[in-house]
Amino acid sequence: MKNESIIKRTERLNLLLKSTRKVGRLLVKENDKENLIAGICKILVDQRGYYNAWIGLMNSDGKMELLCDSGFNSQFRLMADKITQGEFTRCIQHSLNSGDVLSINDPVQECPDCVLSQNYTGRGAMSVSLVYEEKTYGFMVLSIPKQLADDQTEKDIVKEIADDIAFGLYRLELEEKRKQSKIDIQQSQERFKALIENSLNCISIIQDNSIIYENSGLRKIHKLMLQVFNPPDFEDIFQEDRPRMQKLYGKLVSGKIKQIEADFRYFPKNKEKIDSEVRWALISAKQIDYLGVESVLTNIMDITDSKEVENFLRIQDKMTSLGRVTAGIAHEIRNPLSGVYIYLKALKKIYNQMGDINTVLSIIDKIELAAVKIESIIKRVMDFSKPGRPQFVMTNLNKYIDEVTKLTAVTLRKIGITFTKKLDATLPECYAEPHLIEQVILNLITNAAEAMKGFSGEKFIVLKTYFKTDRVIISVTDSGPGIPLAQQTKIFDPFYTTKTNSAGIGLSICHRIIVDHGGSLKFHTLKKGGAEFIIALPLKKLSEK
Repeated sequence: MKNESIIKRTERLNLLLKSTRKVGRLLVKENDKENLIAGICKILVDQRGYYNAWIGLMNSDGKMELLCDSGFNSQFRLMADKITQGEFTRCIQHSLNSGDVLSINDPVQECPDCVLSQNYTGRGAMSVSLVYEEKTYGFMVLSIPKQLADDQTEKDIVKEIADDIAFGLYRLELEEKRKQSKIDIQQSQERFKALIENSLNCISIIQDNSIIYENSGLRKIHKLMLQVFNPPDFEDIFQEDRPRMQKLYGKLVSGKIKQIEADFRYFPKNKEKIDSEVRWALISAKQIDYLGVESVLTNIMDITDSKEVENFLRIQDKMTSLGRVTAGIAHEIRNPLSGVYIYLKALKKIYNQMGDINTVLSIIDKIELAAVKIESIIKRVMDFSKPGRPQFVMTNLNKYIDEVTKLTAVTLRKIGITFTKKLDATLPECYAEPHLIEQVILNLITNAAEAMKGFSGEKFIVLKTYFKTDRVIISVTDSGPGIPLAQQTKIFDPFYTTKTNSAGIGLSICHRIIVDHGGSLKFHTLKKGGAEFIIALPLKKLSEK
């Protein structure tokens, strides 16, 4: 009897080794889930000696995805229908919840509700979940000889097989993800290639100062732009722009800058390099890793047409401004010239009649005043069109603003306007020409005072200075009627004025002064009435930014 027991144990071990090796080989070579679990069920029945085996796989939502069996006939179909509908047996539910191997000695008695229990007479059963790295892939149920139901070694073997199956499913999952990723990358590359190849821009890749790729769109559509950006000599770039582009490219490849965004002029391919043939291009270039090599990706488009439109609009704008300036000058000079004409006629009449010399001298004085007025108008126009270069110094503007507004405050008080200064004591120094800033502030205060002439409400002007980010801010706020919407787009235009006895050039000069400082002059009408002009001046010179 002892020898017979040893023989049976040896046979079991041989079957175990044989079936385990076959399961292991199947897990390694099979890449189809259905074939894998169907094959494992068959090995466990044919080679391991189990009566039947069935394995179910679930998706991420916990619903049945696949169910395979071996050792059954048609009676398993009813069980398959129930499981597919989510009606899990007691053994499956226990295994999914605990993760341990569930052993059942007498399924007929212990599982009376199971549709398969009557087929388990004189047999035992085991069930176990298929789990790897806390992810549950499904379950496995086995019908086994009754004497193995309480065998701990058998439980360990079943658990090990279940773990191997779960790992095999994990491997298939990774393989599917890898294949899908490969497909996604390939599709992405194809889309990217199609996008690049059919781009209307000229796209190229440069390695070691050599162009290794050019999109076909460049060759088909922009034949004139072939190799327009060709380092290191950049022969096709216009000679005046060439040093600038060489410098930018050098900074890009050395890592000093991350991207080039610039426009330049170039000579079209196969054209004579004469100025009349020069065209404009806009480039965006950055460093990339292309096939493991540091490269430069360039994206270039021809902007000659837009430059021509821009130039046309600039000329048109200049002509419009010139028209306004001309009309303003004509209007300003016409009045004193009319007076000169009238005085000269009177002078001629007196001369013919040998009139009083004092009358003659008086007329000459009036002609001289008219000439001075004409000269003053011409000087203001010249100052606006070609102002002197500001002499910047590092200064705290509070001191100058406080000083220049002392006399103004007295004048404003006499005409019934309350003037308030709120100067920030912590205001930092900035580069400016103080006297020009004084001129701007006085002009803004004067304009605010004139806007409140005849205004019946409360009259006040508030002058404030403060610091914001990297700018010194000066604001002039009044309680007047504000600026009508129709006038807001024109108030900085030269010779535009709504006042009598005004050349309409004051705000234009103020705007010009602030712009020359690298700052901005803006305004807005307040909700409660009045207007606010805001000057923003940078702390540093333009060249130091």
